[in-house]
Amino acid sequence: MQTRTETLRRNTADPAARTVEVVWTTGAPVRRYHIDGYDVVPYEERLIVSDKAIDLSRLNAGAPVLDGHRAGGVSDQLAVVERAWIAGGSGIALLRFPDAGTSARADEVFALIEQGIVRNVSVGYSQDDWKDESATGADDVAVRTVTRWVPHELSLVTIPADAGAQVRSGVAVRGMVARRGALRQALAQRLAH
Repeated sequence: MQTRTETLRRNTADPAARTVEVVWTTGAPVRRYHIDGYDVVPYEERLIVSDKAIDLSRLNAGAPVLDGHRAGGVSDQLAVVERAWIAGGSGIALLRFPDAGTSARADEVFALIEQGIVRNVSVGYSQDDWKDESATGADDVAVRTVTRWVPHELSLVTIPADAGAQVRSGVAVRGMVARRGALRQALAQRLAH
């Protein structure tokens, strides 16, 4: 599963309803890596963000909002996706947290969102269809354009990848998160030799 990280917008937090609106993707290019034999090869991933490209059925069926993509059990779930949609080239969602007092961790995270401390969101997704373009020169990398994909979950995280995805009026922060265990292990092994 791939992930993309975004940034929350603080002023959409509604303490009475226990909700917050987030942008979970703008489709901004993200540097990824794949393993080719013994080589770790970079490429740029571009997500198409449109109603035709994104299957929102899982998000709109009440997908979980996780703590840092951890899915070891229900204790890792902080909130639920109430509704997800595409608008203006971005993926947007309304997240709902449990009633105050139900979950101490969810209460803590919601308070941090209200205070503008927790701002970053990431989407975990699978790719159903894509087209690959080879690198055109020594200083270039291959490009994978994902033309059909399915978000499975949203997560609250510390490091954002897509500068435009945020709680709707917050300051965007650019970053990159590589979240594939096999890739991390391969990179560590390569660097160790």
